Amino acid sequence: MLEYREEHIESKERKLRDFIPVVITFFVGLVVLSIYQNAMLYAIGVLDSVFNSSFLLYLLHHLGYASVISLFLAFIFNLLENKKPGLGLRVVQIMLIILLLLEAVLITYYVQNFEPLGSDFLGLFKNKEIRFSLLQASVATSITLTVCFICYKYIASFYTVISRMYPLTIVFFSIFLATLYSDKKPINENKTQYLAHHVTKRLLQSYSYEGTEEYPLVRPFQKETGLAGYFKPMDTLPHIKIIILDGLGNEFVDGRFTDFMPNLQELKRKSLSWKNFLSNTGESHAAFPTIIGSLPFGESGFTTLPDFTYRNTLYSILRENGYKTSFNHGGNTALFNIDRFLEEEKVDQIFDRNNFGREFSLQEEDAAGITLGYPDGALFSNFHKNAKPSVGPKLDVFLTLSTKAPYHIPEIDTYTHKVANIVETSGMKASEQRFVRRNEELFASFVYADEALAQFMTREQLSPDFSTMIYVITGSHQLSELSQDNALSKYRVPLLIFSPLLKSATEITNVASHADIAPSLLGLLSEKQNSKVPDQVGFLGGDLIRKSGTKDPKEVPLMRSAYRIQDFILDDLFYSDGEIYKLDKDLNLRELEDDEETRVSLLEERFQNFKTVNSYVTENNRIIPKSVSLIEDRKPKFTKEELIWIESVFNGKDFDNAYGHAKQLAFDKDYGRALLLSEYILSEIPRHADTEILMGRVRAWQGDYERSIQILYNVIRKYPKYEDGYCALMDAYFWSGKNENMYEIQRLARKNGIEDKILNEKFERSLALIRQGQVMDEKSAIEQETVEIGTQRK
Repeated sequence: MLEYREEHIESKERKLRDFIPVVITFFVGLVVLSIYQNAMLYAIGVLDSVFNSSFLLYLLHHLGYASVISLFLAFIFNLLENKKPGLGLRVVQIMLIILLLLEAVLITYYVQNFEPLGSDFLGLFKNKEIRFSLLQASVATSITLTVCFICYKYIASFYTVISRMYPLTIVFFSIFLATLYSDKKPINENKTQYLAHHVTKRLLQSYSYEGTEEYPLVRPFQKETGLAGYFKPMDTLPHIKIIILDGLGNEFVDGRFTDFMPNLQELKRKSLSWKNFLSNTGESHAAFPTIIGSLPFGESGFTTLPDFTYRNTLYSILRENGYKTSFNHGGNTALFNIDRFLEEEKVDQIFDRNNFGREFSLQEEDAAGITLGYPDGALFSNFHKNAKPSVGPKLDVFLTLSTKAPYHIPEIDTYTHKVANIVETSGMKASEQRFVRRNEELFASFVYADEALAQFMTREQLSPDFSTMIYVITGSHQLSELSQDNALSKYRVPLLIFSPLLKSATEITNVASHADIAPSLLGLLSEKQNSKVPDQVGFLGGDLIRKSGTKDPKEVPLMRSAYRIQDFILDDLFYSDGEIYKLDKDLNLRELEDDEETRVSLLEERFQNFKTVNSYVTENNRIIPKSVSLIEDRKPKFTKEELIWIESVFNGKDFDNAYGHAKQLAFDKDYGRALLLSEYILSEIPRHADTEILMGRVRAWQGDYERSIQILYNVIRKYPKYEDGYCALMDAYFWSGKNENMYEIQRLARKNGIEDKILNEKFERSLALIRQGQVMDEKSAIEQETVEIGTQRK
């Protein structure tokens, strides 16, 4: 940082007076180029206007870009000026002109190809579809530099900005940091910054897939599993229920805190249980697709992948075998794109936060006024109340949330009192007792979850299908609030498989993980019932119960948290943050022996290979070939021009705001744009109920009543507890003259406990028209009969 002495202030200010106008002029040039971009897009009909909400965000991002460039150039300016007066200013001017030229070229490329130039710029000359006009870029550059030249004279003439270099750098840096937290889309992002980001990301990528196999995860499906030996013969395909308890670590089932979940302990004594079982991830949302599909992680969990990826999971494979499927969660399935995953899997019933009746209460809000959703007791009760009877087998998956921070369970005082009683009567150490008392709400949530699960299992025993049930119960990950013995403790979770079909309860000692659940269940059904499974699969895991003499080493990849795959197990070796340990039979960490160098090299090679494969298959849609996948890409496709328009009216991740804009477009009778924006919202948030209803209403306003009724009927099927869907469908029936359908909708509303004043008024409206029609029909019948009698007399 430059130091100032009193005798130098005047000369230094003169230099600063020359630097700052150049920087301001550079920003003016970026503003001119922003206008150029939007004007060109408006001229060809992509944008509705030149100046819109996206334009203001564009200027903000230009300001952040100009700030970081100025911060960097300020030091170059001072360094060169100290060596030779005037040199720093000339260098800075030349560099800023070059940056303006580059930005003009990149914007021209963008408006002609409708996408920004990224790290693939080296392949431009090989792509014959690329369009670029050097003349247009030259004109844009000439206009920009002319405006900058004129503005520079005026800016330089009234220097009143900043008088010290120190506060100048602080201002620049603060502006840059502020823009980092604003959402960027290609239309409002500085194109030079976009290019630099993507090139840097590619250059810094420390590993890339160099294998010869296009689908490195694909291998033949193993139709036999060690799990089958623990089950009795099956006369029919069993019902399967998978229960994922959020944050349930091994400490509550086979560790220090078993007293807080006595019902789960009792269930364990009747089940197959795994002593050394691991979650492959440290996040709930990432654990779900690993359990259901033995899928790779990507950067931060499979469901967060931006693009559709072909794969096969328990959902898709069992659906092909006649299973009905469901997903049950008391929270918002839009988080981490779980809803999109479920829609792609064609799950038959999705009971999420939108599908709970008024008889259930949401969890208490946290300090920010946000509630996670419905507690576990409500989750299980809602399932039993609304699950439809099925002739064939069913796969039901539950993801709980009561054991998730901030642990706002019902009747919290009752359960904290139970925690206190457990502490007093158990044989816990004094240090453990202090820990529990400091975290009593956390432990109260597990006592509550244990009771809710016990009530669920009691209710399940009353089912006529109980004798053919298989229950898979596991935790998503170990809570970080609990003290951990070592780096592996975070991943240690329980796995229980309970079923009347089991021969006996057994504890399994071999190491297994979430990724082994789906392959093993499919192997069990294939061996016991000859169920259909694709010959080729792309699973991460293998068998839950490894047969003795198996030659292939056991690999367990572990993703600690988002963007951090730093842990890996190969047989009895554990790699963690560059350190390698040996695992004993209880998964305790031991020091390596001297003769392990060969196996250590294999471990490091396998770990590196997994990271490259994980990145390759998820980024390039190479888990399995399209021909093998049982699901298809049904996500709507948008043209580049449509995406630019969408980005111009919707910036950020607040899809409720985007819905509001779509609704306003519909009110303004711009139905085409309203439908386009609605389709985009649903492509990202497939279960945004209000947007689906809006699309149904817009279709009706367009006069396409058949399509409108189809959309809205599907809405009440998906969200049977949501009154607005019924109201919109009644309007569509009214406008199309199909009021007689009112009786069916009224029956469905009553069945689902819908009591809404506005809906009742719509029923009365349709009923009045039906009665009026009946009167008219009777009058017409009398008149017709009179005519016929008169004719006979003649």
